[in-house]
Amino acid sequence: MEAAFDSRSKDFLKHAFDRYPDRDYLIVTQPHTVSENSLLQKFTLVAKKPENTFTHVLYIIHRDSLYEEDLVVHRATTNDLDRIKDLLETLDDQKNAFDQLYEATVNPDSPNLSFVCKIQEDVIGAFLLAKDVNLDYYKSHFHIQDSILLGEHERKGHTRLLFSVINPIFERCTRFILKELMRLSANTCLYFEIHDKTVIPTIFHELVHVRSRRFPHFLDRKWDHERYVAESQQQSD
Repeated sequence: MEAAFDSRSKDFLKHAFDRYPDRDYLIVTQPHTVSENSLLQKFTLVAKKPENTFTHVLYIIHRDSLYEEDLVVHRATTNDLDRIKDLLETLDDQKNAFDQLYEATVNPDSPNLSFVCKIQEDVIGAFLLAKDVNLDYYKSHFHIQDSILLGEHERKGHTRLLFSVINPIFERCTRFILKELMRLSANTCLYFEIHDKTVIPTIFHELVHVRSRRFPHFLDRKWDHERYVAESQQQSD
């Protein structure tokens, strides 16, 4: 594509799909040595299988991804629950995930907040955030000061991502979605914990890995996250 028209590459995609109304996907391959242009930045890069010897990389885009400008994020409501269930139906642990989202949606006293990402009333993402985090534990067990100036963030501005699922078609929008989640929840720092059986979410590449501190006398001791009591609850007691 000529450089003069590079910034209008999205218009080309719309007309390409209009010429083939019975096609939902557009696929492009190119040598891995060629840099991405503005057109390919709209595509999703497909990961290679270990046994793959093909010298090109594969990009794919769905026609619905062109509606990304209509994407909105807001607190989940009871009207969204049926669509959330449809989004979760391919997950292995869909019942547990839906129960957590349901509780955060219908119960105002829940310790968590539920959000949905929608395009034209279709739910394409669901997220669960904790209202509070055990910040003292993070400071004592992880080098979070290497990544965050804690003095520049309010204590109530920390949250934890508990669960997330997003339609793969819109994975390119994950950074915008994260910004909206933090804006709507009035937070400036977001954490995500990884345990032995944690399923890595698709938004993981937008996060920064934080080194853990080593405590020889704690190596065989498992931390009990459930025993943590939020500061707001301690003050009320």
